[in-house]
Amino acid sequence: MFDGTELSLVYGDMQEPEIQQQIQEPPQKIKQQPLNPPPEAMYQQQQQPEPKVIYKEPQVSFWDKLGQTRGDVFKLFLFALVILIAIAFDRLIFTYLKYYIENNMLDGTNEFIIRLAYPVGIIVVIWLLKSI
Repeated sequence: MFDGTELSLVYGDMQEPEIQQQIQEPPQKIKQQPLNPPPEAMYQQQQQPEPKVIYKEPQVSFWDKLGQTRGDVFKLFLFALVILIAIAFDRLIFTYLKYYIENNMLDGTNEFIIRLAYPVGIIVVIWLLKSI
């Protein structure tokens, strides 16, 4: 029945992987440092770091920066005018479009097409201006 062979030869080593690694790896040599380092090495380790110099930038306010860059202020002014003109045209078109819809006999489909034409028209105008 049992002829005396080891089971580890048949089934392999059944120990945990950590124990197998410890058995397979030879112990590593630990380098010991001397307890009392030589005085020269001790003085080299204790060198003082150089002091950091902190530079402060002058404080410039928002209005000073705007005054220094006239081109940016001019662009901001033009951008505000474009927005103002866009709002004015929106009110103008909306007023006349509302007047047209209220005074004409339109069925649901025609009214929907007219109301949809306004935002689609704005998208087309923006698209055309972008391509120029």
